[in-house]
Amino acid sequence: MNPIPNEYAEAALEITEYSHLMWSKGYVEANGGNISVRLSGDTIITTPTMESKGQLRPEDMVICTLKGDKIYGKRDASSEIKTHIAVYRSNPQAKSVVHSHPPYTCSYAFTDSLPFSFMSAEALFWLDKMCVVPFITPGSDELSNEIECLCKGSSVILLRNHGLITWGGSIKEAWWRTEAMESSCKISHIIKERGDTPVYLSERDRLSLQKIKESYFNREERYD
Repeated sequence: MNPIPNEYAEAALEITEYSHLMWSKGYVEANGGNISVRLSGDTIITTPTMESKGQLRPEDMVICTLKGDKIYGKRDASSEIKTHIAVYRSNPQAKSVVHSHPPYTCSYAFTDSLPFSFMSAEALFWLDKMCVVPFITPGSDELSNEIECLCKGSSVILLRNHGLITWGGSIKEAWWRTEAMESSCKISHIIKERGDTPVYLSERDRLSLQKIKESYFNREERYD
């Protein structure tokens, strides 16, 4: 199969940089995790299958359609590309999807508990309604169908016994949600370990932050 064209070089480099960042922070292990960016209405660029995110190069990326058909690339697309496609189908505003296995987030995903919420401005800003998906075999049609049904309007998806999916209007937004979720889970863990009680934002503070959030997400230029 032909290598990806030069016109997609910037997107390939951006995915590579975030893949290396994800690996360096310990948010993925072995060949785990994957990232994609929506290039146009029906085309996406994604990380390849069976490769460490710490060793990826821009030329390793794969371009395929929203049906999962490969267009360009020397490698095959991520085995979980179907889950990314499910997110894009349910959320047309999504421009990037990040799937990771952050340890503190997984410590909740692997149990029946959930982290505290609304403890910080960042959590309220980036972590909207969370979607929780029961364990289904990764990469399966059953999992992608379940995600497509459950994740509409939810940019944070917790996969039981698996990991985390976040999406955003850019790869930066999707990644910031990943970081915000892992930080929130880590802080929740520390509070619970201390046997302490979290102090939540007041209703007035939440409303004030919600206005700031709405102003940001209504700006068209944030997608540039």
